[in-house]
Amino acid sequence: MRTILITSGTKGGTGKTTIAINIAVVLAYELRNKAQYPVVLLDLGIDSGTATMLLLGDVETRLPYTLTDYLMGRIPDPLSTLYVKTWQVGDETFKLVFTASLGHYPSQVRIDRYLLRGLINAVSAVSPLYVIMDSPALGLSYDTLTTLLEASDNVILVSIPDHSSLRAVGNVANLMREMKVSNKLLRPILNMLNIKYPMDALSNLPWTRLVKDMVGVEPHVIPYDELFPIVRQALEIESLKLSFYESPALDAIFKYIDYLMETAPP
Repeated sequence: MRTILITSGTKGGTGKTTIAINIAVVLAYELRNKAQYPVVLLDLGIDSGTATMLLLGDVETRLPYTLTDYLMGRIPDPLSTLYVKTWQVGDETFKLVFTASLGHYPSQVRIDRYLLRGLINAVSAVSPLYVIMDSPALGLSYDTLTTLLEASDNVILVSIPDHSSLRAVGNVANLMREMKVSNKLLRPILNMLNIKYPMDALSNLPWTRLVKDMVGVEPHVIPYDELFPIVRQALEIESLKLSFYESPALDAIFKYIDYLMETAPP
């Protein structure tokens, strides 16, 4: 079981959740014959629950228990927060297990290291090959980030062509160096890059160079794609709705998944 954290540090709006959920869904499909539940997606975005809404396809759905219930001590068993989404493709089915993060978000909720460890231990009972953790953005404290980094086997940093975003992922990279866990870092992702404007107007340097200078690793580029927000508004998951022939962003995500499976096999 390989646990992969996908984070943008404290910067929201980077498309981190879009990347996390599409990686999880595609991996679940690719590995459908390798395990009954090949992938678990931990929607730790308790401040938004966006991944959960996309998987449910409905903002009005009410669930018995969410991750907030577990983190606040309302339920002792984290397995109660796990749900299964099943898709039919031709004569085959594939499944994705996910934690639900819908509902009211009390400001005092924190991701405690012991509770997170209990959640991951519970997840191991379903024997997944990958656990994808979509980290929160709003209110991501130093302690929470440290806890997530400690619990991860690998880390994917997601940035956009924006200086505040670069600083946010740079802070994560620096923390990883301080913790001596830089070996966990996979290729960062530079998301939503408009290929017509690959240069930063302030420094006159390529955005890819700026990410590499900040993180220390050459980024994988996912270009801006106007089809993605259209799909998102319909509460659809891009990899289930679009073809990589029509979507350069989805094509880039598929290429990153190939890299991920080769570099960080389960």
